[in-house]
Amino acid sequence: MKEKILLKEQLSKLVEELMNKYTVFAPIKKNEFYIFDKITSPEMIDLEYSNTKIPPKELFFPPAETLFTYTKSGEGIEIVETNNSDENRVILGIRPCDVLSFLLLDKFFNSGKFQDPYYQKRRENTILIGLLCNEPQSTCFCTSTRGSPFSEVGMDISLTDLGEKYLVKSLNIKGDQILEQISVLEHASERDIFDATQLTKEALAMIKNEIQIEDLYNKFEKLFNNDAFWLQFSQKCIGCGSCSYLCPTCHCFDVVDEETPSGGKRIRLWDTCQFPLFTLQGSGYNPRSGGKERIRQRVMHKFSYYPKLLSEIGCVGCGRCIRNCSVNQDIRIILNAAQEIEGG
Repeated sequence: MKEKILLKEQLSKLVEELMNKYTVFAPIKKNEFYIFDKITSPEMIDLEYSNTKIPPKELFFPPAETLFTYTKSGEGIEIVETNNSDENRVILGIRPCDVLSFLLLDKFFNSGKFQDPYYQKRRENTILIGLLCNEPQSTCFCTSTRGSPFSEVGMDISLTDLGEKYLVKSLNIKGDQILEQISVLEHASERDIFDATQLTKEALAMIKNEIQIEDLYNKFEKLFNNDAFWLQFSQKCIGCGSCSYLCPTCHCFDVVDEETPSGGKRIRLWDTCQFPLFTLQGSGYNPRSGGKERIRQRVMHKFSYYPKLLSEIGCVGCGRCIRNCSVNQDIRIILNAAQEIEGG
């Protein structure tokens, strides 16, 4: 582990050095909110942000992605791969909860008999430089989902904001190699490291929403057929799907073919279990025809099915679904309500 100091006045130079060797993605302000996007100059970056509205999962799993194109001829069909994921990339300033979400997505896209080459290639070619959280938002509950505002799990390099400078810490061999390439870093003092430790304690104290997660999967299994429980939360839901689209761990998708007389293309699109058509079968039967079935699926997928099958909670506590819900649905209330039911 290597620890260095980066003066904030040198941030532009660091970014320029990274851009000489990598495609760099970083938080930028677009309209009234932040997103991760490819930068063309250091001036585009804004690290004085809480978190992005759209999770950076789109850098590995795009909302709409052409998997391949095909052309028809008398000799048959010729398929041409269109995935361009060979570039070496850096994601700069990513928050701990979003880094943890990639580890969950890895289990879906990179595990088992069938793996996703599009996602996999992007992950292999990407360096993650995390920005630890000095001031968690009121909707954050990462400490309840095995995370922390100062978690470095999954990062290659971490940045801690010390006011006029950043403590820069390498966390693995990839991180060491990056730091060796950067000329503007200085030696970190014991005082710098102590200050970072103090910030960790202060950030943890700011998170007030502690939820008992550990035994929830058993609770939800018993609540599966409790229509009254799910109905109370589904009645206010309008089925817009923002909770899923803005969730860093949701990974449902649809695949469609767009055909022309001479060929066509196959496209993968984000989808969500919150849409009625998601489970509509060709026969016309829909096992999740109502809102209570759909909200039950979303909650149980993250807090019952994931823990049971993968020994992981399918949520990182980022709070996006709370902040961006148009009807103020709060998943923390659902989780606490499940814990409070006797015998549930």
